[in-house]
Amino acid sequence: MARSAPAVNGRGCAARRHEKIEPLERRNVLAGLAAMIRARKGPRPLKVAIDGRCAAGKTSLADELAFDLRATGLDILRPSVDGFHHPRAYRYRQGELSAKGYYDDAFDYHAVIDGLLAPLSRDRFPAECRQVAHDVRTDLPSDAPSVLAGTNTILLFDGLFLFRAELNPYWDFRILLDVDAATSVDRAVHRDGGDSEAAIRQKYSLRYEPAWLMYVRLEQPEQKADVIVDNRDLARPRLTSGKTPV
Repeated sequence: MARSAPAVNGRGCAARRHEKIEPLERRNVLAGLAAMIRARKGPRPLKVAIDGRCAAGKTSLADELAFDLRATGLDILRPSVDGFHHPRAYRYRQGELSAKGYYDDAFDYHAVIDGLLAPLSRDRFPAECRQVAHDVRTDLPSDAPSVLAGTNTILLFDGLFLFRAELNPYWDFRILLDVDAATSVDRAVHRDGGDSEAAIRQKYSLRYEPAWLMYVRLEQPEQKADVIVDNRDLARPRLTSGKTPV
């Protein structure tokens, strides 16, 4: 049975774990997304990508979906791109505030493919998967053990830039969370309390937000998404568009 990876805590745009927020409107959207995912589950593992701006609510939504899908008897893998950072020296080789550096160098997508996506796309199961490759807190390779994933597995993978060309062919279902730039940075200021508000806003304005706009221009994630969720209001998200009818 697949097991979840340990939480990976980082700074800046790294995701945080949140308490579940479940008013009726949110429950309805979660139920709709879970139904879409179950409808696509076939005889092989299903690989789901949850993409969106920094602080769009990706981790919370993925965790809530994992809870609901486990209750139906499915095995869930719940890693995040935050477990696949490049080492710090590589991440910042173009400068700590470089937007291009964030887009090019923040995450080790080859490790995501080799450790997760390729094994889950083959024909032999159980498949050995790595849910964490690098510990961003220690800036060292992770010693977390690999897990075995069988055909009853759903991968719920949250992160940034997930529909880029090298990753996109592996996904079976793509969820894009839509929030505006102001909502993204306001949430980050509230969430990343260890840093000064000025430092957070500077990093978002110079590094994170321009990198997201670069991604939108290069990869057009809204065109690749199977479903888009307007997540500006966490209590009342809305399924808005995408390739899947809503």
